[in-house]
Amino acid sequence: VIYFVNSNYDECVLHKVCGYDCCSTHTSPHYQFAYIDVYNGVSRKNYVNYSSITRCVSESSNSNHILFLVDGKICCQSINMSMNKCQYYSGIYCFPYPDSNSFMCSLSYSSFTDNNAAGYYSIYFGYGSTKYEMKSCNVLRNTQPLGNGEGTIRSDGILVIEDSCILENK
Repeated sequence: VIYFVNSNYDECVLHKVCGYDCCSTHTSPHYQFAYIDVYNGVSRKNYVNYSSITRCVSESSNSNHILFLVDGKICCQSINMSMNKCQYYSGIYCFPYPDSNSFMCSLSYSSFTDNNAAGYYSIYFGYGSTKYEMKSCNVLRNTQPLGNGEGTIRSDGILVIEDSCILENK
């Protein structure tokens, strides 16, 4: 639905966006709601704020990534990601600028509920040498019916979870 790739030191901010019942119809591996790739710099914005992405459902074995954020500083404040379903990464996939000195990806005051990722995680923090944080988030009733056993949340870097509720995930 949204495909943004930087071309000239670009940034991207989605603010008060509603994505409901969105599904890519592309036949090769595809992104369900958004693929956003900003210029890879420590100060480049890759933000999604006050937005709701719900009921993006695909039964395709190629479906992946409801929300895929690549490069820059990733901030997601007050987002609702609920009732999404795809093969891989039914919530959010964060791959920010690699920096171990400050948080390059922050999820705050957000909910990830009732998502279904047949193969992999609902929330994935993908760079190993990066710091991530989740503050005041709800991660509730997410499932992986064919799961690989690695969990609902995966971080390859340093992850700080604070004041969050993580309940009834399978």
